[in-house]
Amino acid sequence: MTAKYDALAERYEEIFFYVADLGRQLIDFADPPPGARVLDIGAGRGAVARAALARGCLVTAVDASAGMVAHLAADYPDLTVHRMDAAALDFPDGSFDLVTAGFVVQVLDDPGAILADVRRLLSPSGMVALSLETQTVGRLGWLHDLNAEFFAVPDAPAGPGPMTHAQLDGLLAEAGFTAVERISVEMPRTLPDGPALWDWLADRGLADSVARLTPDRATEFRTRFLGHAETMRVTGGITLEFAATLHRARRTP
Repeated sequence: MTAKYDALAERYEEIFFYVADLGRQLIDFADPPPGARVLDIGAGRGAVARAALARGCLVTAVDASAGMVAHLAADYPDLTVHRMDAAALDFPDGSFDLVTAGFVVQVLDDPGAILADVRRLLSPSGMVALSLETQTVGRLGWLHDLNAEFFAVPDAPAGPGPMTHAQLDGLLAEAGFTAVERISVEMPRTLPDGPALWDWLADRGLADSVARLTPDRATEFRTRFLGHAETMRVTGGITLEFAATLHRARRTP
């Protein structure tokens, strides 16, 4: 997993176009005062951390990717930066007033255990603030079907599916947080044509999946992909209908 993010470090916020804006919105939602001690978990290229710095917070940023950590340290000298796994947060109890994680919790192996550890790290009445990408098929139903046809493993058991906002609220409550709140945010992006959609998805794993196909199947997949994308373009445009929820909760003594 860390190798993937090392490879994406240079272009991370270009590929994941929404993280910068959602980083600002997450900090606005948490609303920390100047001087607040903030820990940003899975900081990436610093979308959440730099928004907290802009408010005058004292920010510690951690990420498991060496590439991300190197960029954070070089780009934001006012940050305290550590390479650290979210499952092994090596800080004393009560070290922070706010702990944030932007689009991180859904990729953790055991998010409930990590949220319990986050509670340990917070001062009394401290806050946790999280963002969660909520996936929707929308007008890309054709891509869902195409992926199932070309990449599905026969007889493979169905996975648990992506985390929902209700599940995350439940995990926060189970970890001992109170005053759980959330808001929804829409973040659509329009692309000009099928090749642009292909290029954008290639960086998000499509290229790796296609590379595992035989050459004939790879050619067939690309041809059909671009055909569907062109139909989408001329019947309303290619708009990626992304959405997210922002969550905050309190650690009460």
